[in-house]
Amino acid sequence: MDKVAANIVKLLGTVDENALTKSLLIKHARDASQAALFNHASMAHNNHLFFRYISPTPVPVPQALLDQIIIDFSSLDSLRTEFLATANAMFGPGFVWLVKQSSSSSLRILATYIAGSPYPGAHCRAQPVDMATTNTGVHGQMSPEEYARSRTTQSLAGAVGTAGSFGPLSRNARAMAPGGVAVEPILCVNTWEHVWLRDWGVDGKRKFLEAWWEKINWDVVDANAGFLGQKQFSSRPIRQNWQMPR
Repeated sequence: MDKVAANIVKLLGTVDENALTKSLLIKHARDASQAALFNHASMAHNNHLFFRYISPTPVPVPQALLDQIIIDFSSLDSLRTEFLATANAMFGPGFVWLVKQSSSSSLRILATYIAGSPYPGAHCRAQPVDMATTNTGVHGQMSPEEYARSRTTQSLAGAVGTAGSFGPLSRNARAMAPGGVAVEPILCVNTWEHVWLRDWGVDGKRKFLEAWWEKINWDVVDANAGFLGQKQFSSRPIRQNWQMPR
């Protein structure tokens, strides 16, 4: 995380100096020339959430959240079984999330690899041309700035003489790819090996996940899900001096 923090510090003096990590990762997710910035911002954001949902002492599941879990997973035990199985089966580093659909209260499990983000705004990519033959600015002679200007010019030219309420330049333009679903993360676990390998050993991933489950701060999960009607918890990190039981 020191390396992640060091790279984000490089934003000092830029337009992104005061941006939150969530804003940074969504802003730069589709810019190949800013892939490193996206990775560092997304990793920082994901880890902030990972630590935010942990409590040094057991916290019971609030009734409203438990009711929704029963609706979507039949029981808390079923959610635990499916969530931990998904995390344990991940072949490679990443995060496993419990997400809430923005348009409803439905809960779902989502897995993202490496520094992947659960936010749909970081997923969809406008790709009206063949990227195998079009210069993106990452390879070739066109700079990222020139490529961005050319895309803007093409978009404006294509809008001439069109009508409707849902075009790419309209107020109601899609913010997500077709078929995308808006979700908000309310819980996550980090499955990167450096999180568990040193303390739990090569074969200890499952034991780490089981110990993590017992330390979930369900009050924070509930508040982020909105079932308490409270403001969502900040994604900024907190420090607590405690260790998971082995």
